Amino acid sequence: MTYLRVIATCLVVTASCAGTPRLLIAADKPNIVFVLVDDQGYYDLGCYGATEVKTPRIDQMAGEGIRFTDYYAAAPICSPSRAGLLTGCYPRRVGNHIWVHRADSKTGIHSDELTLAELFKVNGYKTACIGKWHLGFHEPFLPHNQGFDHYFGLLHNLDPVETVYFEDEGGVPLMRGSEVVKRPANPAELTELYTDEAIDFIEANKEGPFFLYLPHTMLHNPLGVSDEFKGTSQWGEYGDAIEELDHHVGRIFDALKGLNIDENTIVVYASDNGRGPGRIPQQKIRGRKLSTYEGGIRVPAIAWGPGLGLQAAVSSPAVVRAMDWYPTLATLADIEIPADRVIDGRDISPLLRGETDIVPPPGLKKSLNAGVPLRRRWEPDGEWASIITRNQYNDAFFYHGSQGALAAVRWQNWKLYLNPSLTLYDLAKDPGESELVHNPEILRKLRGMAILFQEEMRRDARPAGEVYLPREDGNTEIPQTLLDQLDARLGVTYARYGDRTLEMDLYRPQGSWGTLPAVVCIHGGGWANGTRANHGRVAQALAARGYVAATISYRLSGEAPFPAQIHDCKAAVRFLRANAKEFGIDSDHIGAIGLSAGGHLTALLATSAGVEELEGEGGNANFSSAIQAAVPMGAQTDFLSDRTREISAIEERGRIWRQFLGGTQAEKMETYRLASPLHHLDKSDPACWFITGETDDPSTHAAAFRERMQQLEIDTGLTVIEGAPHPFLGKQFWFDKMIETSNTFFKRNFKH
Repeated sequence: MTYLRVIATCLVVTASCAGTPRLLIAADKPNIVFVLVDDQGYYDLGCYGATEVKTPRIDQMAGEGIRFTDYYAAAPICSPSRAGLLTGCYPRRVGNHIWVHRADSKTGIHSDELTLAELFKVNGYKTACIGKWHLGFHEPFLPHNQGFDHYFGLLHNLDPVETVYFEDEGGVPLMRGSEVVKRPANPAELTELYTDEAIDFIEANKEGPFFLYLPHTMLHNPLGVSDEFKGTSQWGEYGDAIEELDHHVGRIFDALKGLNIDENTIVVYASDNGRGPGRIPQQKIRGRKLSTYEGGIRVPAIAWGPGLGLQAAVSSPAVVRAMDWYPTLATLADIEIPADRVIDGRDISPLLRGETDIVPPPGLKKSLNAGVPLRRRWEPDGEWASIITRNQYNDAFFYHGSQGALAAVRWQNWKLYLNPSLTLYDLAKDPGESELVHNPEILRKLRGMAILFQEEMRRDARPAGEVYLPREDGNTEIPQTLLDQLDARLGVTYARYGDRTLEMDLYRPQGSWGTLPAVVCIHGGGWANGTRANHGRVAQALAARGYVAATISYRLSGEAPFPAQIHDCKAAVRFLRANAKEFGIDSDHIGAIGLSAGGHLTALLATSAGVEELEGEGGNANFSSAIQAAVPMGAQTDFLSDRTREISAIEERGRIWRQFLGGTQAEKMETYRLASPLHHLDKSDPACWFITGETDDPSTHAAAFRERMQQLEIDTGLTVIEGAPHPFLGKQFWFDKMIETSNTFFKRNFKH
């Protein structure tokens, strides 16, 4: 999706879920600042009852905004909580629900998830994450690959269980993008440094719109307080750190006002999880961080935006969850969430604007993204259908413990613990969860909700992103954990020639809804060797990234002369298109990838749609063999070149050419022309991205082919894998580079 800037007036083109473009004036789009504090307890601000600290700036924010009394973080621990906020999903739905990401973690938010930052960025916003990340540390999971234009802060925590990983390097680094600014980071400096960076970002983007995510490292242990604030509170170092945070939150407001953009800015303040129980009799809540008692997960939250019509001086008892910010902020920015996104958040913008006192049912369509909850599965069993409505289910909050297990359910004022036995509390009367309630009807309703939720997550939860570290010998391996996430259909017959059958193995990610683009994987082997198993790992790795991937067998040149091989590749495409419904394939988005001889066939498949001599009789003649994107690897694309003429005539080196095409180039010029992808290339052909090893023959760079594509204004490019030979799929590092390059290319061209 693109946007156009014209001097001071910016027209941003966004796609509605119905596919109809709308033009929006960027100046009318609000700026968003989201301040996320680490480990701040429910009662730990003046406006929430703290007497040991003074928090005048945050209290002022509450006085001019909406203070939530029943707001829940997505989880009672750091990483899952942040994943829930940025994806609009229960952390369990996106596979980020168990404990936290340490420095040795191989997981993070999957690249297929659309984070809040990505949603805003694609709709014309400048985006920044300034502060603590804690959502994965390998390349796919870093902030710049999750939608943030700018990053400054710590990727990690500073507690001993994380700093141990950095002892040999001099400590946890403070980063700006990929640059180390300081090592080790000093916790006493961070609150001020983050705020300085945030104000710099705001000033640089004052023309707007911008989305600033400001996740502070404080108030996580080890605490850090600058000299200016030491001893200022009556609550030791923790209270001092709160007062310093309050001061710097005030600086953000001062900057917005000084730039005259406060009237067009929304600010949200919240904690990522709880800290501890109340300290005086009037503060009833019990429980600590990591627990699913209210003190572990019910936290302060304030929304401010009086200049944009948000309520002022209001205390709201509505049950609101961290996931709700995703559709809500999108609505306030007039951004429709794409129709394929299944998330758990509800659009609470009518509540923020004072149009309702509750979160309105999605069917009323009171706001732009109101209907998003209706995308969640709703198939209640007969036992529950009569006692649970869809609106009740969508309004429930499902508490997960720090180890990821479902622990409790809240609906309205009722909270049901599931283990070790069912226990019911009325939080309106008993926020301290001290008096059991006997209400069989409510207990049964909430137990049913828990069962329905477990079934929904069993069927619809999506995997976390995961990187696969190489084996010690460096050889390529597809881990069993990834294979367990795939559905496979093996040995599917796609073409018959008399008694000869050709098969394909298909892979698809488990639990994916709707249709997916497909990729045909074509093995190499000099047209004379190999089987579909040679590209099995390619198909599995692509399937894990959101495709239906099919690795195919085809007739080798020792069995049948050219053009039998391309006939078979085309038959495979037609078969997938003819059976798209059965396999869940988007028949308008089929691609191909192959190495060596498979790379040639991939390029020929891309350029020869409709060439009668190359279509063959492999079945499904009523369906097109055209593909929409191709990744030829280590491929020959110009069979009429002097190089091919010379090699085909050399006794030993030219043997595979002569077997494949029935003779030398001089002897079989028309056959070589028919087999040459460059000969068929025209402006109707799809995008092609070439991949080759650094030590492979330069002819695999497809220079003439790519030059012609550029003249035709067709998307093309070349990736040369450093140090790699012609057969590079066997080494994990080279394989991973190939997969990530191919995935990026396919997604761009399939708009998937």
